[in-house]
Amino acid sequence: MNLHLFKNNRNKLLASICCAVLSILFIGNSVFAAMPAFNNDEAVCAVEVNTGDVIVEQNAHQKMYPASTTKTMTALVAMHYVQNKLDQKVTVGNEVNEISGDSSKADIRKGDVLTWRQLLYGLLLPSGNDAAMTIAANVGRLDAKDSKLSADAAIKRFVSLMNKEAKTLNLEDTHFVNPHGYHDDNHYTTAADLVKIGTQLMKYKAIDKIVMQPVYTCHLKSGDKKWINTNALIISTKDLPLVTGSSHDGKKYNPYATGVKTGHTDKAGHCLVFSSKYKNKSMVAVILHSDNNIWSQANGIINTFDIDYSKVNWTKKDGTYKTIRLKNVRIANSKQLTLTSKKQVSSYIDKNQKDQYTTKLKLNQSLFERDGDAYKLLQTVKANQKVGTLLVQNNNKTVKHISLYTTKTIHRRGFVDYLLIILIILVVAFLIFRYYQVQQIKKGRARAKARRKKRPSNSNNRKRQVNR
Repeated sequence: MNLHLFKNNRNKLLASICCAVLSILFIGNSVFAAMPAFNNDEAVCAVEVNTGDVIVEQNAHQKMYPASTTKTMTALVAMHYVQNKLDQKVTVGNEVNEISGDSSKADIRKGDVLTWRQLLYGLLLPSGNDAAMTIAANVGRLDAKDSKLSADAAIKRFVSLMNKEAKTLNLEDTHFVNPHGYHDDNHYTTAADLVKIGTQLMKYKAIDKIVMQPVYTCHLKSGDKKWINTNALIISTKDLPLVTGSSHDGKKYNPYATGVKTGHTDKAGHCLVFSSKYKNKSMVAVILHSDNNIWSQANGIINTFDIDYSKVNWTKKDGTYKTIRLKNVRIANSKQLTLTSKKQVSSYIDKNQKDQYTTKLKLNQSLFERDGDAYKLLQTVKANQKVGTLLVQNNNKTVKHISLYTTKTIHRRGFVDYLLIILIILVVAFLIFRYYQVQQIKKGRARAKARRKKRPSNSNNRKRQVNR
């Protein structure tokens, strides 16, 4: 009996161990997700789009060669001009013959007629330098309002538009000399700047749809074109029959990846602008000057962010942070001031590092002075006036600045207020004095009345004299 019981328990124990092992095998990627390692000369930047939080960065502001990730800016500038006419037709000109022989191509030829949408497919999927030149030439002519402008002049104009857009986005470490990214020492950007470009580009639904496509077939005068997406994060094993002839094996696929653009030259190394969406999380990230390990690095960033990062709200749903108590305010005003960020502000932070985050309220010292558990108002504040900042800190390092505003106007106590206070004091003192006077008079009258009651009347005196 005991042996039988021992045998059953042993079987249960073995079964439990097997289940645990299988669980680890199946969910191990989720349990042990961690940020990948990067070489010292790589540039990395990953940002959560909705909050602006930096998820990971390394050499993020170091100038690097972007290779074909340049085409994200080419597409962004083009969309400013053609977003409402993507199905308008464009004729390919001599510009396609002005690219280097070792360029990546969409294989479009002079005389081919494509829509703007098709050109964007040719730009972003097979990374066609020829498509980039055609887009640049024709957008340049649109900007100049001159359909006969030469290809060279139009492309030069387009590149100036790229650099103008860089200034608009405050990309201080970015400069372009061509629309495709073929190497030039004066053609550079940073991982952080490319994140901003990618974020703006992915706001266009048409682009979002294009970069998610594994393959696109285009029927042209020069023949049918099959454009395969160079982004291995998008290609699953189910897509392999569609991308025959490519180097894709489906093993680098990530179900949460949504784009965006690859790049490679000998000097730039392997480059990637990629994005992901998972529930309410949305990320745009960049890796520059990497190697063949770039796909596992990108997957590592996506998976770690999706699994290990959670949302923390620093202000309430309506933006309210807290209410502070004020001193030295006008008598008629409230002594309570609510501070708000106007809308809810949140961060995505590593769940394992939540206890390392703190907040610190920093109010404008020209407006407020700390006085115990309250604040002395030094100047009048108006409604919706910025009065301070909420600092979010990780191990005492500030990682987010949240502007705080007032919800109403509150006036500082002034000379008139002090006169009013003195007047009120005098009035109150007078009323107290007058009340005291009235009470004394009432008491005197009451005492006099009491004495009269005790004093014998004259008639009673006369009666007493008669009786005698």
